[in-house]
Amino acid sequence: MKFAREFAEPWGLFLGAASAGVAWAVQLPVVAALGVGVVVLAARAGVAVATREPPPREARVLDVTPGSTEATWLQRAEHAAEGFGSLSDSLDSGPLATRVADMEPVVQETLSTLQRLAGRASATGKALSRVDLEAVAREKRRLKGELKSAHEDVRADLESALNAVQAQADVHARLSGARDKLLAQLQSGALGLDSLVARVAELTAATTDFAVDTGAVRELSDQLEGIRQGVLETEQATRRSLG
Repeated sequence: MKFAREFAEPWGLFLGAASAGVAWAVQLPVVAALGVGVVVLAARAGVAVATREPPPREARVLDVTPGSTEATWLQRAEHAAEGFGSLSDSLDSGPLATRVADMEPVVQETLSTLQRLAGRASATGKALSRVDLEAVAREKRRLKGELKSAHEDVRADLESALNAVQAQADVHARLSGARDKLLAQLQSGALGLDSLVARVAELTAATTDFAVDTGAVRELSDQLEGIRQGVLETEQATRRSLG
């Protein structure tokens, strides 16, 4: 199917026709000239299919642990998004309704990102539970104590063991920092959407279609964009920090 689409692509057809024309111009038989054009067209389509970049893969949404802190904030954000949609649907046709409707896809995009952040927060929490920080601290103290009086022929092994224990502590620190950041952004995003819904409700109650407060609407749009950028930046930052 991809090859057929490339075969029928206008630029490819032009290239094939031009090649056939050149072949005919150098006095090849008509059938041979047409063959040249077909071969060039097929080669171009094959190269295009082989080298075309695949479509971007959608980020996977991880399961959110029921009853967790992240689940609570995600539920808050979902209710806010539902409230925004209900407000948008309830507005009579007019300038204000149009502007609020334009914001709804951004609200849904923000919610989708928050869902991914909540899933990542749950996954990070599960990973954290596998590292017993107190046991790690005890191991570090024990190994450091043994190193002080260790014979030269075992020092390398003890240092290797200490490095392994330290690596566990480092992993725990990175996971803890990432989870704290995720939870803070989930809270900020959910409360931001809540605030947005309240402001839209206030605006609809105080504004008529004949006197739309463009400044207030622009302020709401800016607020929503700030929320969207914040959750996206957190997703990218935690993805980098956790590899």
